[in-house]
Amino acid sequence: MFDEPYRWTEAVSARHSYVQEKLKKAYPVLAIPFNEGAFLMAIGPQSGKIYEIYDRIAMGAMGHPADIEKMRMTLLDMSHLEGFNRSVQDVVLGRLLQFGLAPALKQNFEEVMRGPYLVQMALVEVDGKGKAKFFRVNYDGHWETFTRGTVIGGDSKLTSFVEKQLSEVEFSNLPLEEALVEACKLWKEGMDKIESEENGIPETMKKILDDWVLETAVLNYKTARKSIVRTLTDAEVDRLKASCEKI
Repeated sequence: MFDEPYRWTEAVSARHSYVQEKLKKAYPVLAIPFNEGAFLMAIGPQSGKIYEIYDRIAMGAMGHPADIEKMRMTLLDMSHLEGFNRSVQDVVLGRLLQFGLAPALKQNFEEVMRGPYLVQMALVEVDGKGKAKFFRVNYDGHWETFTRGTVIGGDSKLTSFVEKQLSEVEFSNLPLEEALVEACKLWKEGMDKIESEENGIPETMKKILDDWVLETAVLNYKTARKSIVRTLTDAEVDRLKASCEKI
């Protein structure tokens, strides 16, 4: 294979198609700012999409559970090693991606005799001044940065719609509770772009929140704790469900 470059190119192209097909039915993960930081949100029939990585960093992912766990552990190990060898302030996503995770993903993807990782990630970090940075990392090591939020999802119609809305709505001016409600509306409208017989979701947002698993990671820079990452409280979830009754 390696003495015929076009065969390697065909193999890589086939890997792209294979991974994209596997991720096609994955439910989206939204990464969105609010007036005191940012949050990750995922809704689906089962959990396992959102994790705290470090004091000011959280990860959302879709794909094969084993590959998501591999990425989570890789980022955890890199973060703690960076914090130990340098300082806590040096643990930033730009460094972790550029010098660690992205090269490893690229190498794995281009080694055509090995199985590719079935994963796509949305990463968020918030600094002490409340500035949020959003990253989208692909299975082949390609990554992008965003300031107004981002989304990962298996369906291109859904992701295109959400990206357009994120560029138009000023989520960064909204308090957390309002931003969560708007995010749920955005999630539901995005899912409605997919044929209902294909997505198989409950009809209303309230029923979705009642029957499915809501995962969140809220990064609030005004938090007094060292780690600013937390999940929604039960009271916050109840208020969100009440606000979503008409969605």
